[in-house]
This record gives sequence, structure tokens and C-alpha cells, in this order.
Amino acid sequence: MTRTAKIIIVGSGPAGIATALSIVRQKPEFRDDILILDKATHPRHKLCGGGLTPWAEVTLSILDMQVDVPSFRVERIAFYFKDEPIWFDQPDLLRIVRRDEFDAALVQRAREKGITVLEDTAVQHITVHDEAVELQTSRGEFSCEVLVGADGAKSTVRRQLFREQTSRVSRLMEVVVPVEGIEVPEFSQRMAAFDFREIRHGLQGYLWDFPSLIEGKPHLNIGVFDSRIFPKKPRADLPALLRERLEKRGIDPDSVPLQGHPERWFHPSQECSRPRVLLVGDASGAEPWLGEGISVALGYGPVAAATIKRAYASGDFSFAEYKKIISRSSLGWHLNRNRVIARYFYHPAASRLLPAVGSILSWYIERKYGVVKEEELELALH
Repeated sequence: MTRTAKIIIVGSGPAGIATALSIVRQKPEFRDDILILDKATHPRHKLCGGGLTPWAEVTLSILDMQVDVPSFRVERIAFYFKDEPIWFDQPDLLRIVRRDEFDAALVQRAREKGITVLEDTAVQHITVHDEAVELQTSRGEFSCEVLVGADGAKSTVRRQLFREQTSRVSRLMEVVVPVEGIEVPEFSQRMAAFDFREIRHGLQGYLWDFPSLIEGKPHLNIGVFDSRIFPKKPRADLPALLRERLEKRGIDPDSVPLQGHPERWFHPSQECSRPRVLLVGDASGAEPWLGEGISVALGYGPVAAATIKRAYASGDFSFAEYKKIISRSSLGWHLNRNRVIARYFYHPAASRLLPAVGSILSWYIERKYGVVKEEELELALH
């Protein structure tokens, strides 16, 4: 027997949950007609630095998605372009969470608001018809009027329904290691570090050191981000860079597993919709400058919901305007601005000017927390 819903969202991460709750906020009568499917079961392991910016916090607040999970607040950020860092000191610059705990709490929050989430349900095949979308899954057949792909950088929805003409995938590797919190500056000074010095050697990104609490105990999340904004340039050796980073901190690289994952980045020329289908979050694309994932994932929710609301009002489910709606939103402005910055920031010729680009970061830190103002997000939600 086929189970039906008006809207099926594939993926129960921040993008999928934000989309569902944004729809309910804009069209409360759809609460019982939204179904979220996920191949995993929460809590699930998720590679991520886990940084929540003030933009993310505003979105969580407006959508009533605040969840009580262990976190660590960062009040200082060090940006390295040479040996002496550029420091930024500000309360609540960043809040670090563990994604397994955060995502599971978001799912619970959605369920409390009446959204049905089916875990351990892997989408196997998708067929789009004029009037509906059919899905074959590991738990039977489903049908919907609108399908939202929120299933990450390796999206099944994207892979089956969209043609990829250009590779726009960043690379990330990370490790998580236990530390004595009082002895490391990330905890004693409540700081995080972004190190761009390896741009000189071909890395199109940075290395990071984030504090993280796991079961209440201090750990360091140490990683490397390679945007691949210039995909034809030689690839940096991420494992070697990460191993060197660990050795400099007195950590045996062989004592911890190196884990990698991709992150798709958004380009205005890409396809992110087709009749009856939208992509959100990493399935559509994040930004390739700092690889800011959670904030962007949450930001897709109100934009996708507004697009779906418009479709039901007009009867036009082509979603031909979705990309334009993204581009005109604060989300689109953020994605496109950071893509342009990344092309300058990580250009091979820019490495000679590394110490000077601190002014760009100063501007960004001062302005980024106004990317989505509360009143603007409220307007978008209505």
C-alpha cells in the first residue's frame, strides 16, 4: 500500500527540519501532510565542526527550533595569515555543538510540533509524474505532491533527478581528540582558530581548531577545509596537512582516525529545482569560502517554504522561480557574496597578499551577524 502526503522531505538534518517547520509556520494546515524520511536513525554520527553562528541562532529562535543540547560558547577567534594571528573578541561569536546530539534534538522538536519523521527509511528510486512524485524506499512506497531533497552533499534526490555538469564539491577532513581542558587555550580562553597559512602551498581553504564537549568532557575538533573553488588546480594533500597539524600540537596522528566528508557549494547557474522537486541545504549547496554549513542549511528552510506556499496558491508546481527566489533572499546574497570572496581569497596570486586580507575578515565579522536580521526573516516567513 502506498503512503501519501502533500510534502515529503528526504533528510532530517537542519535543512530538512527547518523546511518542515517553516512550512508549518506559513501554512499551519499542512502540519499533518508533511512527512520526513531519513535513511539513518538518530542520534547518528555526523562529521562537522558544529559551529552555530548568531545567524543560525536567530533562525532557530524565529522558527521556534531552539533545543537544549550540550554546547561550548566561543568568545575569541584567531585568524592566522602569518605567525601572529588577527584576534576578534566578542561575546557569543560562536556556539559549538555536537551534530549527533543537535540533529537528534531537532528531530525531537519537529515531532513535538506534530511533524512525522520516519527514520531507517532509505529512498531507493524516485519517479516524477505530472501530478505527483513516487518514491520507492526500504520501507515501502510513498507518494507526494512536492518532494524536497534535504539529504546532504551526497543527495540521492539530486543524483537521481538532476544532471551534474560541473563539480562543485569541497573536501573536509577532521579528527576529534580528548584534551585536558584547562591546559589548552581553546577552553581556557574560549577560543577557536582558523589558519589560512597553507594557502601559500595550494590549499584552497584553512585548518581549524574548535573546542568541543563530548559527554561533558573537553575535546578538540581539528580539521581542514579545501573549498576546491578552482577545481582544475592541483589538490592539496589533506591527510598530510592534518597529520602535520596534529604533530605540532603533540598529538600522535596514528592514535586517532582521520575522517573525511564532502560539502557541495552553491552556484547561481546550477539546477536546484524541477517540477515538483526542490533541493535545500547541502543538496543544493553551501558557501565555499568558510564552508559555513549549519547556518546556510537552516536558512534554506524559510526560502523553500515560501516557494512551496506560492506553488499551492498559484497551482504552478514547476518551481521555475525557486533559484530566483534564493538569489533575491538574504540566503542567496550570503551564498553569492561568499562564493565571490572565495574566488579572490583562494586565488593562487592572492597568497602574496595574505596578511592584507585580514581587512576582509574584519568587515565580515562585523557584518556577518546581520546577514539575516530578525525582522527580515520574520517578513520572509510571512
